[in-house]
Amino acid sequence: MSLVSLKNKIRKRVEVEQYKQNYTDIGTFIKEKRKELDYTQDEICNGICSISYLSKIENNQIVPNDFYVKEILEKLDVEENVLSASLKEKQYLHDVLEATFYMNAAKMDQVYDDIKDIEHNVIINLCKLGYNVYYKLEAKNHYVMMLENLINNMTDFEIGMYLYFSSIYYIQLEKYKMALELALLYDSLRSKEEKLEALFYELSYLVKQRLLVKNSSNEDYAHAMTLFSKYHNVERVMFLALNKCYHLREENPKCALKILKTVKIDLLNKEMSDMYSYIKASSEYSLEKYKKAVITLNSINDQSKYYLRKMNLLYEICLIEEDYKTIEDIKKILVNVTPIDHEVSSKVYYHYLTQETNESKKEFLRDIAIPFSIQIE
Repeated sequence: MSLVSLKNKIRKRVEVEQYKQNYTDIGTFIKEKRKELDYTQDEICNGICSISYLSKIENNQIVPNDFYVKEILEKLDVEENVLSASLKEKQYLHDVLEATFYMNAAKMDQVYDDIKDIEHNVIINLCKLGYNVYYKLEAKNHYVMMLENLINNMTDFEIGMYLYFSSIYYIQLEKYKMALELALLYDSLRSKEEKLEALFYELSYLVKQRLLVKNSSNEDYAHAMTLFSKYHNVERVMFLALNKCYHLREENPKCALKILKTVKIDLLNKEMSDMYSYIKASSEYSLEKYKKAVITLNSINDQSKYYLRKMNLLYEICLIEEDYKTIEDIKKILVNVTPIDHEVSSKVYYHYLTQETNESKKEFLRDIAIPFSIQIE
Protein backbone atom coordinates (compact mmCIF):
# COMPACT_ATOMS: atom_id res chain seq x y z
CA MET A 1 0.00 0.00 0.00
CA SER A 2 1.22 3.48 -0.90
CA LEU A 3 0.19 5.80 1.92
CA VAL A 4 0.78 8.92 -0.20
CA SER A 5 -1.36 7.52 -2.99
CA LEU A 6 -4.14 6.59 -0.57
CA LYS A 7 -4.08 10.05 1.02
CA ASN A 8 -4.40 11.67 -2.41
CA LYS A 9 -7.30 9.42 -3.36
CA ILE A 10 -9.19 10.21 -0.18
CA ARG A 11 -8.45 13.94 -0.52
CA LYS A 12 -9.83 13.97 -4.05
CA ARG A 13 -12.78 11.85 -2.94
CA VAL A 14 -13.61 14.39 -0.23
CA GLU A 15 -13.16 17.38 -2.54
CA VAL A 16 -15.31 16.00 -5.35
CA GLU A 17 -17.81 13.55 -3.89
CA GLN A 18 -19.13 11.24 -6.54
CA TYR A 19 -22.28 9.18 -6.42
CA LYS A 20 -21.94 5.46 -6.91
CA GLN A 21 -23.65 3.85 -9.90
CA ASN A 22 -25.37 1.42 -7.56
CA TYR A 23 -26.79 3.62 -4.80
CA THR A 24 -26.59 2.27 -1.28
CA ASP A 25 -28.81 4.98 0.24
CA ILE A 26 -32.45 4.56 -0.74
CA GLY A 27 -33.06 8.29 -0.31
CA THR A 28 -30.23 9.24 -2.64
CA PHE A 29 -31.53 6.83 -5.24
CA ILE A 30 -35.09 8.19 -5.07
CA LYS A 31 -33.90 11.79 -5.24
CA GLU A 32 -31.68 11.21 -8.29
CA LYS A 33 -34.32 9.13 -10.05
CA ARG A 34 -37.01 11.79 -9.44
CA LYS A 35 -34.78 14.54 -10.85
CA GLU A 36 -33.85 12.36 -13.81
CA LEU A 37 -37.56 11.96 -14.67
CA ASP A 38 -38.19 15.67 -13.95
CA TYR A 39 -40.82 15.05 -11.25
CA THR A 40 -41.48 17.45 -8.38
CA GLN A 41 -41.63 16.18 -4.80
CA ASP A 42 -45.33 17.03 -4.77
CA GLU A 43 -46.00 14.84 -7.81
CA ILE A 44 -44.22 11.87 -6.27
CA CYS A 45 -45.57 12.03 -2.74
CA ASN A 46 -49.18 12.88 -3.71
CA GLY A 47 -51.44 10.18 -2.27
CA ILE A 48 -48.53 8.48 -0.49
CA CYS A 49 -46.99 10.75 2.13
CA SER A 50 -46.25 14.39 2.96
CA ILE A 51 -43.65 16.47 1.11
CA SER A 52 -41.66 16.86 4.35
CA TYR A 53 -41.58 13.08 4.81
CA LEU A 54 -40.35 12.56 1.24
CA SER A 55 -37.74 15.28 1.77
CA LYS A 56 -36.43 13.45 4.85
CA ILE A 57 -36.30 10.21 2.87
CA GLU A 58 -34.37 11.84 0.02
CA ASN A 59 -31.84 13.38 2.41
CA ASN A 60 -31.38 10.06 4.25
CA GLN A 61 -32.52 11.63 7.51
CA ILE A 62 -34.85 8.74 8.38
CA VAL A 63 -35.22 5.02 7.76
CA PRO A 64 -38.40 5.02 5.63
CA ASN A 65 -41.32 2.65 6.00
CA ASP A 66 -41.12 -0.20 3.45
CA PHE A 67 -44.69 0.50 2.30
CA TYR A 68 -43.88 4.11 1.37
CA VAL A 69 -40.68 3.08 -0.40
CA LYS A 70 -42.56 0.53 -2.51
CA GLU A 71 -45.26 3.07 -3.47
CA ILE A 72 -42.68 5.75 -4.36
CA LEU A 73 -40.65 3.33 -6.48
CA GLU A 74 -43.80 2.34 -8.37
CA LYS A 75 -44.45 6.00 -9.20
CA LEU A 76 -40.89 6.30 -10.42
CA ASP A 77 -41.49 3.19 -12.55
CA VAL A 78 -38.68 1.34 -10.77
CA GLU A 79 -38.98 -2.35 -9.98
CA GLU A 80 -38.24 -3.02 -6.33
CA ASN A 81 -35.64 -5.69 -7.08
CA VAL A 82 -33.47 -3.12 -8.89
CA LEU A 83 -32.58 -1.58 -5.54
CA SER A 84 -32.96 -4.56 -3.23
CA ALA A 85 -29.53 -6.06 -3.97
CA SER A 86 -27.76 -2.76 -3.25
CA LEU A 87 -29.67 -2.26 0.00
CA LYS A 88 -28.90 -5.81 1.10
CA GLU A 89 -25.19 -5.23 0.50
CA LYS A 90 -25.34 -2.10 2.62
CA GLN A 91 -27.05 -4.07 5.39
CA TYR A 92 -24.30 -6.69 5.29
CA LEU A 93 -21.68 -3.97 5.86
CA HIS A 94 -23.66 -2.53 8.77
CA ASP A 95 -23.98 -6.05 10.20
CA VAL A 96 -20.20 -6.46 9.98
CA LEU A 97 -19.81 -3.17 11.86
CA GLU A 98 -22.24 -4.37 14.55
CA ALA A 99 -20.42 -7.71 14.85
CA THR A 100 -17.07 -5.93 15.17
CA PHE A 101 -18.38 -3.30 17.59
CA TYR A 102 -19.96 -5.82 19.95
CA MET A 103 -17.36 -8.56 19.37
CA ASN A 104 -20.15 -10.83 18.15
CA ALA A 105 -18.51 -13.80 16.41
CA ALA A 106 -21.85 -15.52 15.70
CA LYS A 107 -23.13 -12.48 13.78
CA MET A 108 -19.86 -12.18 11.89
CA ASP A 109 -20.04 -15.85 10.88
CA GLN A 110 -23.65 -15.46 9.77
CA VAL A 111 -22.78 -12.56 7.45
CA TYR A 112 -19.82 -14.44 5.99
CA ASP A 113 -21.91 -17.54 5.29
CA ASP A 114 -24.28 -15.35 3.25
CA ILE A 115 -21.59 -13.57 1.22
CA LYS A 116 -18.67 -16.00 0.86
CA ASP A 117 -19.64 -17.05 -2.68
CA ILE A 118 -20.31 -13.51 -3.98
CA GLU A 119 -17.44 -12.06 -6.03
CA HIS A 120 -16.48 -8.82 -7.78
CA ASN A 121 -18.47 -6.58 -5.45
CA VAL A 122 -16.91 -3.67 -3.55
CA ILE A 123 -19.16 -3.78 -0.48
CA ILE A 124 -19.03 -7.56 -0.23
CA ASN A 125 -15.23 -7.44 -0.43
CA LEU A 126 -15.25 -4.86 2.37
CA CYS A 127 -17.29 -7.31 4.44
CA LYS A 128 -14.81 -10.09 3.67
CA LEU A 129 -11.94 -7.82 4.71
CA GLY A 130 -13.74 -7.20 8.00
CA TYR A 131 -14.24 -10.94 8.51
CA ASN A 132 -10.59 -11.68 7.80
CA VAL A 133 -9.21 -9.10 10.23
CA TYR A 134 -11.75 -10.21 12.87
CA TYR A 135 -10.30 -13.72 12.70
CA LYS A 136 -6.74 -12.56 11.92
CA LEU A 137 -6.61 -14.35 8.55
CA GLU A 138 -3.69 -12.29 7.24
CA ALA A 139 -2.79 -14.62 4.38
CA LYS A 140 -6.21 -14.04 2.79
CA ASN A 141 -6.22 -10.27 3.06
CA HIS A 142 -5.51 -9.33 -0.55
CA TYR A 143 -8.63 -7.16 -0.12
CA VAL A 144 -6.57 -4.37 1.50
CA MET A 145 -4.67 -3.70 -1.73
CA MET A 146 -7.58 -4.52 -4.01
CA LEU A 147 -9.98 -2.07 -2.37
CA GLU A 148 -7.46 0.78 -2.23
CA ASN A 149 -7.97 1.34 -5.96
CA LEU A 150 -11.74 1.67 -5.53
CA ILE A 151 -11.79 4.51 -2.98
CA ASN A 152 -13.35 6.95 -5.46
CA ASN A 153 -16.37 4.69 -5.83
CA MET A 154 -17.04 4.41 -2.09
CA THR A 155 -19.27 6.39 0.25
CA ASP A 156 -17.76 8.01 3.35
CA PHE A 157 -19.07 5.14 5.47
CA GLU A 158 -17.46 2.54 3.20
CA ILE A 159 -14.15 4.43 3.19
CA GLY A 160 -14.31 4.60 6.99
CA MET A 161 -14.85 0.86 7.23
CA TYR A 162 -11.99 0.27 4.79
CA LEU A 163 -9.63 2.48 6.80
CA TYR A 164 -10.58 0.78 10.07
CA PHE A 165 -10.18 -2.77 8.79
CA SER A 166 -6.92 -1.86 7.03
CA SER A 167 -5.60 -0.31 10.25
CA ILE A 168 -6.40 -3.50 12.15
CA TYR A 169 -4.70 -5.50 9.39
CA TYR A 170 -1.48 -3.52 9.81
CA ILE A 171 -1.64 -3.83 13.59
CA GLN A 172 -1.78 -7.60 13.13
CA LEU A 173 1.36 -7.29 10.98
CA GLU A 174 2.85 -5.16 13.80
CA LYS A 175 3.10 -2.17 11.44
CA TYR A 176 1.86 0.30 14.03
CA LYS A 177 2.90 3.53 12.35
CA MET A 178 1.08 2.58 9.16
CA ALA A 179 -2.00 1.65 11.22
CA LEU A 180 -2.00 5.04 12.93
CA GLU A 181 -1.56 6.91 9.63
CA LEU A 182 -4.60 5.13 8.20
CA ALA A 183 -6.65 5.79 11.33
CA LEU A 184 -5.85 9.51 11.16
CA LEU A 185 -7.22 9.65 7.60
CA TYR A 186 -10.68 8.97 9.02
CA ASP A 187 -10.74 12.54 10.35
CA SER A 188 -10.78 13.87 6.78
CA LEU A 189 -14.17 12.29 6.05
CA ARG A 190 -17.18 14.58 6.36
CA SER A 191 -19.76 11.95 7.27
CA LYS A 192 -19.08 9.77 10.32
CA GLU A 193 -20.88 6.85 11.98
CA GLU A 194 -20.71 7.02 15.78
CA LYS A 195 -20.00 3.34 16.44
CA LEU A 196 -17.23 3.34 13.86
CA GLU A 197 -15.87 6.54 15.39
CA ALA A 198 -15.72 4.80 18.78
CA LEU A 199 -13.70 1.96 17.25
CA PHE A 200 -11.27 4.48 15.74
CA TYR A 201 -10.80 6.17 19.12
CA GLU A 202 -10.05 2.78 20.66
CA LEU A 203 -7.65 1.86 17.87
CA SER A 204 -5.88 5.22 18.11
CA TYR A 205 -5.44 4.80 21.87
CA LEU A 206 -3.99 1.29 21.54
CA VAL A 207 -1.57 2.22 18.75
CA LYS A 208 -0.40 5.43 20.43
CA GLN A 209 0.28 3.50 23.63
CA ARG A 210 2.26 0.97 21.61
CA LEU A 211 4.26 3.78 19.96
CA LEU A 212 4.72 5.52 23.35
CA VAL A 213 2.74 8.58 22.26
CA LYS A 214 0.98 8.44 25.61
CA ASN A 215 -0.03 12.04 26.29
CA SER A 216 -2.19 12.35 23.20
CA SER A 217 -3.75 8.93 23.77
CA ASN A 218 -5.64 9.90 26.94
CA GLU A 219 -8.24 11.87 25.03
CA ASP A 220 -8.81 8.97 22.65
CA TYR A 221 -9.33 6.66 25.62
CA ALA A 222 -11.90 9.00 27.19
CA HIS A 223 -13.84 9.43 23.93
CA ALA A 224 -13.89 5.68 23.27
CA MET A 225 -15.08 4.90 26.80
CA THR A 226 -17.85 7.51 26.54
CA LEU A 227 -19.17 6.10 23.27
CA PHE A 228 -18.88 2.44 24.32
CA SER A 229 -20.77 3.26 27.52
CA LYS A 230 -23.43 5.13 25.54
CA TYR A 231 -24.17 1.95 23.58
CA HIS A 232 -23.87 -0.29 26.67
CA ASN A 233 -20.97 -2.12 25.05
CA VAL A 234 -19.65 -3.89 28.14
CA GLU A 235 -17.21 -6.08 26.18
CA ARG A 236 -15.42 -3.11 24.60
CA VAL A 237 -15.39 -1.17 27.88
CA MET A 238 -13.69 -4.09 29.63
CA PHE A 239 -11.33 -4.70 26.71
CA LEU A 240 -10.20 -1.08 26.75
CA ALA A 241 -9.89 -1.04 30.55
CA LEU A 242 -7.71 -4.16 30.39
CA ASN A 243 -5.47 -2.54 27.79
CA LYS A 244 -5.10 0.54 29.97
CA CYS A 245 -4.08 -1.72 32.85
CA TYR A 246 -1.65 -3.54 30.57
CA HIS A 247 0.24 -0.30 29.98
CA LEU A 248 0.05 0.68 33.66
CA ARG A 249 1.22 -2.64 35.11
CA GLU A 250 4.86 -1.52 35.37
CA GLU A 251 4.72 2.27 35.70
CA ASN A 252 1.76 2.35 38.11
CA PRO A 253 0.87 -1.19 39.25
CA LYS A 254 -1.32 0.00 42.15
CA CYS A 255 -3.51 1.94 39.72
CA ALA A 256 -3.64 -1.08 37.40
CA LEU A 257 -4.86 -3.34 40.22
CA LYS A 258 -7.43 -0.74 41.24
CA ILE A 259 -8.89 -0.62 37.72
CA LEU A 260 -8.84 -4.43 37.48
CA LYS A 261 -11.18 -4.60 40.46
CA THR A 262 -13.86 -2.87 38.36
CA VAL A 263 -13.64 -5.49 35.59
CA LYS A 264 -16.45 -8.07 35.57
CA ILE A 265 -14.38 -11.23 35.36
CA ASP A 266 -17.34 -13.55 34.80
CA LEU A 267 -18.16 -11.72 31.53
CA LEU A 268 -14.70 -12.14 30.04
CA ASN A 269 -14.01 -14.68 27.29
CA LYS A 270 -11.02 -17.02 27.65
CA GLU A 271 -8.49 -14.75 25.92
CA MET A 272 -9.55 -11.67 27.87
CA SER A 273 -9.60 -13.70 31.10
CA ASP A 274 -5.99 -14.78 30.46
CA MET A 275 -5.09 -11.18 29.70
CA TYR A 276 -6.65 -10.17 33.03
CA SER A 277 -4.61 -12.81 34.88
CA TYR A 278 -1.36 -11.80 33.18
CA ILE A 279 -1.88 -8.10 33.92
CA LYS A 280 -2.76 -8.82 37.54
CA ALA A 281 0.30 -11.06 37.96
CA SER A 282 2.57 -8.48 36.28
CA SER A 283 1.27 -5.77 38.60
CA GLU A 284 1.82 -8.00 41.64
CA TYR A 285 5.33 -8.72 40.37
CA SER A 286 6.04 -4.99 40.06
CA LEU A 287 4.92 -4.61 43.68
CA GLU A 288 7.25 -7.51 44.67
CA LYS A 289 4.32 -9.74 45.62
CA TYR A 290 5.88 -12.77 43.98
CA LYS A 291 3.84 -15.53 45.62
CA LYS A 292 0.58 -13.82 44.68
CA ALA A 293 1.86 -13.39 41.13
CA VAL A 294 2.66 -17.11 40.80
CA ILE A 295 -0.80 -18.09 42.08
CA THR A 296 -2.46 -15.68 39.64
CA LEU A 297 -0.47 -17.08 36.70
CA ASN A 298 -1.67 -20.64 37.41
CA SER A 299 -4.95 -19.93 35.59
CA ILE A 300 -3.13 -19.44 32.24
CA ASN A 301 -2.71 -22.78 30.43
CA ASP A 302 -0.25 -23.80 27.70
CA GLN A 303 -2.80 -23.16 24.92
CA SER A 304 -3.18 -19.50 25.84
CA LYS A 305 -1.95 -16.55 23.81
CA TYR A 306 -0.37 -15.36 27.08
CA TYR A 307 1.45 -18.60 27.85
CA LEU A 308 4.91 -17.39 26.80
CA ARG A 309 4.43 -14.15 28.72
CA LYS A 310 3.38 -16.18 31.75
CA MET A 311 6.53 -18.34 31.53
CA ASN A 312 8.76 -15.29 31.11
CA LEU A 313 7.31 -13.76 34.26
CA LEU A 314 7.78 -17.04 36.17
CA TYR A 315 11.36 -17.13 34.90
CA GLU A 316 12.00 -13.60 36.22
CA ILE A 317 10.49 -14.49 39.60
CA CYS A 318 12.67 -17.60 39.80
CA LEU A 319 15.78 -15.53 39.02
CA ILE A 320 14.94 -13.17 41.89
CA GLU A 321 14.24 -16.04 44.29
CA GLU A 322 17.21 -18.05 42.96
CA ASP A 323 15.02 -21.05 42.22
CA TYR A 324 17.39 -22.62 39.70
CA LYS A 325 15.61 -25.98 39.59
CA THR A 326 12.39 -24.36 38.33
CA ILE A 327 14.43 -22.28 35.88
CA GLU A 328 15.79 -25.47 34.34
CA ASP A 329 12.27 -26.93 34.20
CA ILE A 330 11.04 -23.83 32.36
CA LYS A 331 13.90 -24.10 29.87
CA LYS A 332 12.99 -27.73 29.13
CA ILE A 333 9.37 -26.74 28.57
CA LEU A 334 10.05 -23.75 26.33
CA VAL A 335 12.85 -25.14 24.18
CA ASN A 336 10.39 -26.55 21.64
CA VAL A 337 7.51 -24.10 22.10
CA THR A 338 6.54 -22.31 18.88
CA PRO A 339 5.13 -18.79 19.43
CA ILE A 340 1.49 -18.19 18.41
CA ASP A 341 -0.43 -15.04 17.47
CA HIS A 342 2.45 -12.58 17.28
CA GLU A 343 4.12 -13.87 20.44
CA VAL A 344 7.52 -13.97 18.75
CA SER A 345 8.57 -10.94 20.81
CA SER A 346 7.86 -12.96 23.98
CA LYS A 347 10.13 -15.75 22.73
CA VAL A 348 12.80 -13.18 21.90
CA TYR A 349 12.52 -11.78 25.43
CA TYR A 350 12.76 -15.30 26.87
CA HIS A 351 16.07 -15.86 25.04
CA TYR A 352 17.28 -12.54 26.43
CA LEU A 353 16.45 -13.69 29.97
CA THR A 354 18.42 -16.90 29.50
CA GLN A 355 21.65 -15.03 28.69
CA GLU A 356 23.90 -15.67 31.67
CA THR A 357 26.32 -12.74 31.50
CA ASN A 358 26.00 -9.01 30.92
CA GLU A 359 28.24 -9.32 27.88
CA SER A 360 26.07 -12.02 26.29
CA LYS A 361 22.98 -9.92 27.00
CA LYS A 362 24.54 -6.94 25.23
CA GLU A 363 25.41 -9.08 22.23
CA PHE A 364 21.88 -10.51 22.13
CA LEU A 365 20.38 -7.03 22.23
CA ARG A 366 22.67 -5.80 19.48
CA ASP A 367 22.37 -8.79 17.14
CA ILE A 368 18.82 -10.05 17.76
CA ALA A 369 16.50 -7.95 19.92
CA ILE A 370 17.12 -4.46 18.51
CA PRO A 371 16.95 -5.53 14.81
CA PHE A 372 13.72 -7.41 15.64
CA SER A 373 12.18 -4.39 17.37
CA ILE A 374 13.00 -2.16 14.39
CA GLN A 375 11.37 -4.68 12.05
CA ILE A 376 8.06 -4.49 13.98
CA GLU A 377 8.34 -0.72 14.54
